[in-house]
Amino acid sequence: MQLLNSILQEHTSIGITGTDGKTTTTAMVSQIFKNAGKDPTVFLGGIHDSLEDGNFRFGNGIVIAEVDESDGFIEKTETNFSIINNLRPDHLEHYNNEFEKLESSLYKFAKNTKELVILNGDDVHLNKWHLNEKKVLYFGQSEKADYIIKNRHQYNGYQVFEIYHKNTYIGDITLNLPGLHYAYDALASTALSLELGIEFSTIKETFHRYNSVGRRFNILYDKDNLSIIDDYAHTPDEILETIKATKEYFPKRKIITIFQPHRYTRLYFHINDFIDVLKYSDEVLVYRIYSAFEEPINGVDEKKVVEALNSQATFSKYYNSEDEIISDLLQEKNAVLLFVGAGDITDIAKKLSKNKKNLDIS
Repeated sequence: MQLLNSILQEHTSIGITGTDGKTTTTAMVSQIFKNAGKDPTVFLGGIHDSLEDGNFRFGNGIVIAEVDESDGFIEKTETNFSIINNLRPDHLEHYNNEFEKLESSLYKFAKNTKELVILNGDDVHLNKWHLNEKKVLYFGQSEKADYIIKNRHQYNGYQVFEIYHKNTYIGDITLNLPGLHYAYDALASTALSLELGIEFSTIKETFHRYNSVGRRFNILYDKDNLSIIDDYAHTPDEILETIKATKEYFPKRKIITIFQPHRYTRLYFHINDFIDVLKYSDEVLVYRIYSAFEEPINGVDEKKVVEALNSQATFSKYYNSEDEIISDLLQEKNAVLLFVGAGDITDIAKKLSKNKKNLDIS
């Protein structure tokens, strides 16, 4: 992170951060600037097929980087332009378990931005910040925002919405990803791109052809009313938005969410939040926790999620075996199997999809 900070400080740069959506927003901005002939250098926290090296691209133009907020180095990051998507309590183990310290780090990042800060005006924390000496623009659904999204809906497998600058209609966007959270990412990307002089026609065409980042609503299998989706969502808010997006995309299907908790600390702080959002699924299968090198915490047990969901009339089952969960899911029909988590749950989604395709051939 220190090396990235040096690169961003020495070049004209864009920094994109927030609890959720920073990887997707960075990929979107990068693709827009690339299509506009800006030849950007890109640092991405995920894998995207538009980048020659997956998560990196070297160019001779502006530097565009996803900026990680998890460890506190962000407060020393300086860029010319910045986007902050949202702010929620996460990674608090690196902030002495104090949300205020996390917020302070992102606030310093915004203060260090040299030219333009773009904030989510609908975020209850970000819209209270006072950055009087900075040029700040807001995006969101509120009429108070500078860039506004309206009339969002699904049409023939695409998400369609209108973008306004204040009261002026700019145009409509067609995106092959469902869910309000992706619309927000696209809106933030559009706002920054327009402010930096990129034509809306380039932005619109980019989104029409945009492919998602790896593990962001990746449909691995879709045949005979059975779909398998792999998604990186691992915080309560991300999971809720992903379940809602899945319901938008498959409005008549049963949604079975296969959830793998990521980190003991996150489950410790947010177990009740996870239970609340997982109830939006029809069924929930919980796979063994992915520790991410953390030591177990006494009393933190993913089986408690299963017990709570069953007690609240949402069918749930715990799995410790990869083979067992694949065997059971191979029997499912007329459903969407939504895999969520930042751990090795993705391997199960891929193996299940491969097994289904092999069965289709045989």
